[in-house]
Amino acid sequence: MKNPLLLFIPALIISCKGQDKTDLSKLKLNELIENVIDFNDEVLIGIETVEYPFCLLLEIENSGKYNFDGINLEGQNVIFQISSEKLKTDSITRFGGGHVDLQPLKNVKELNETLKKQDAENKIYGVRIEMKTQSLKTEILKKLEAKYGKGVKNPNTDNGLYWSIKKEHKFIFYAPDYERLIILNNINLSKTCYWDTFNGLIDFGGCNNEKYTQELVKNSTKPEDVKNKPILIIDKNWNINGLILGKTNEFDFVKSKINTKFEKMLAEDSDLNLLEVIYRDEYHDLYFNFASKGKNAENQRDNILKSYSFQNFKKVEISFENGLKAGMKYEDVIKLFDKNDILNYADLKISNYIEIKNTPYKVTLYFDEEKLFSGIYVQ
Repeated sequence: MKNPLLLFIPALIISCKGQDKTDLSKLKLNELIENVIDFNDEVLIGIETVEYPFCLLLEIENSGKYNFDGINLEGQNVIFQISSEKLKTDSITRFGGGHVDLQPLKNVKELNETLKKQDAENKIYGVRIEMKTQSLKTEILKKLEAKYGKGVKNPNTDNGLYWSIKKEHKFIFYAPDYERLIILNNINLSKTCYWDTFNGLIDFGGCNNEKYTQELVKNSTKPEDVKNKPILIIDKNWNINGLILGKTNEFDFVKSKINTKFEKMLAEDSDLNLLEVIYRDEYHDLYFNFASKGKNAENQRDNILKSYSFQNFKKVEISFENGLKAGMKYEDVIKLFDKNDILNYADLKISNYIEIKNTPYKVTLYFDEEKLFSGIYVQ
């Protein structure tokens, strides 16, 4: 008869191993992606400009497999940063707000496909830890100060601190106002400047902000250099190239001449009900949105055009039948419309946009830093 204790020991080892947690404070932040994630977790990969715009993000939702120097992180999202040359461009950030394009990641095959598509490395260089509770913020700060001493006050936030740890080649940003701890391997980063939306611009000494920004978006294409510009004609009712708001369906759009380089995306609710179909051409900054009446994403005749936007007229050949012209001065555009049709008429002196009433739609005209007509959103 086998010793029952011997049968128990291997099971105990397996059980203990199953409880092992990755200590994020001990990462060198050059580890292979497969060595720091578990595909059995809820893993998302993609772009999320609320966090950081110029890299690929790998978000682990509510994983219980990580700790920070012994502090349990169960219930907190963990986000790894991956260097991506393709994403060093302003095309995903210049409109402001939060651009989110995260997709579920199930296996190594999908990971490798995404890395190839985004010209990204198969290793991490940073980690962002969610800190949703005050107790967690306090615990983590105590650990940081015990190991690295008092941090430098972040001048851009109320309670932010940062450390530059040269011997470990790390930047650490404690951003409790935004519920984040951010740790980066800075070997391939600027040693004088850092920026993200939660910390603002940090000057480590000798920061040349203009040069730093140019490096961040070094792969951007100047709008005037964009090739194969689409030809767009907006009629007096704000319809475009014969596509009629509220009537044209997705099937007609797909068959139209304008549909050349568009990527299709689906917006669904938690029950997988189709809410919206989105066609985007990021190279030319063109976006078309179709409202859905049903659950079947393949029934294109049920999806009706509800809005469109063009963010930069320099990337398209555009003309208007109502007197508008790309590049018109702000004050000249105002003169084209009756003040009763301008929804934000009272705020025109302080606005950089004009909202036009076109029941049941609203037309927003955008202007660049020189107050020249540069973009449009019809919804």
